[in-house]
Amino acid sequence: MAIEFPAWGHPLFVDINPDRDDDGRLSLEAGDGNGRMESETENQPNPQPFLALQLVQESKIAKLLPNAPSNLDFEASGVLVRPNNFLVVFDNMTSIAGISHDLIPNGLNALVGMAKDEVGFEGIAYNHSQQRYYLLVEARKRKRDHFQAQIVEYDDSFRFVESRSADFLFKDDKKGFEAIGCMRRNEQDYVLALCEGNKCRSGKKGRKPGGGRIQLFERHKKQWSHVTTIKLPKAVKFMDYSGMSIRQDRVSIVSQENSELWVGRFNETTWSWRDDGQVYRFPRDPDGRILYGNVEGVDWVTPNRIVTVSDRVKKEQTEKVGGERLEEKDQSIHIFEIP
Repeated sequence: MAIEFPAWGHPLFVDINPDRDDDGRLSLEAGDGNGRMESETENQPNPQPFLALQLVQESKIAKLLPNAPSNLDFEASGVLVRPNNFLVVFDNMTSIAGISHDLIPNGLNALVGMAKDEVGFEGIAYNHSQQRYYLLVEARKRKRDHFQAQIVEYDDSFRFVESRSADFLFKDDKKGFEAIGCMRRNEQDYVLALCEGNKCRSGKKGRKPGGGRIQLFERHKKQWSHVTTIKLPKAVKFMDYSGMSIRQDRVSIVSQENSELWVGRFNETTWSWRDDGQVYRFPRDPDGRILYGNVEGVDWVTPNRIVTVSDRVKKEQTEKVGGERLEEKDQSIHIFEIP
């Protein structure tokens, strides 16, 4: 039986009226919802103790796509809930998978071919007012050995519309943006992009917890222009950030390395955090070891249920933390209940 969707707006899309500064610019600095900035909220209590997510259903993606080539790796990187199915994107190919909500193989599941490219997509979002899909390319090389993300737009029939770069530079192509969300304010379209590394850095500095960042961009004719940086609460102590979903005043973010989910609430008019949120752990094995070590991508199914997808196990993971255990859950789609 397909999952019934509540009428609470489309996932990854927010339509709100902003506060503005005296000079007319958007007021989007991160705070606690009471006009205080981050420096005043750093000493607020940390989230409650970890709670465990409850697995509802899961499946290997290959099993759900029996007509796909048998030699494909399904390096899933993002997921979007649609009325008739889940849409899954991959960072190793530009094809998109449409998978039924019941996670049962059937003739309606399909792998849809897209434009040929040397890279895949890191995230997917839907602009409801424009009826456009936004697909995120993590990083393309620019001048002076810097890299920029690219946001590719498709219409409802997945026909290519246009592509724009995001006005934000990275020093390498390994740690860029991992997820995007959409919003619209006063007839202006915006994109929120989640950095993979803390403080949008790579290497050891990017793995230092407490520096989660969301970059905000507004749509211009030739590019997505940077507006501001939204800092996640210091209580979100992840080593990396691999997926994000926004539904009204709730934000969910997943970490691959921590194998955890964070859910927080924000003020829709000022983009200031209302609380430090709550951290949930993906299920562990009986010895407390990580099972879901490759989670990338998350979206809301209902207010208390999420869907996530998992990437392929990396070579370094098989050498360090038990590849066989992690391979049981990789290249898969999962549905979890939030307690």
